Amino acid sequence: MSDFAPTASQKQAIETRGGAILVSAGAGSGKTKVLTERLMKVILDPDQKQGIDRFVVITFTKASAAELRSRIEGELDQAAAEAEKLLLVGHALPPE
Repeated sequence: MSDFAPTASQKQAIETRGGAILVSAGAGSGKTKVLTERLMKVILDPDQKQGIDRFVVITFTKASAAELRSRIEGELDQAAAEAEKLLLVGHALPPE
């Protein structure tokens, strides 16, 4: 994930677990980034064991939905590339 430095309210939205949340704020305030970070933290957390198909994210415009989809895809691609690097490094290590 990126070097995003959330505000206290954004951090609360990212880290709150156990139910639905509503992220509502003005244009350019970081809603899409907050939702992307929240989704990625949950689906990449081995203790959560939740796939991305367990989420319902509702936006008000097709453009914001497309932006959110693009950011999530980018984060998933990055996470997959990092996991692949770890696997390749693991194969390069000598056997114990």
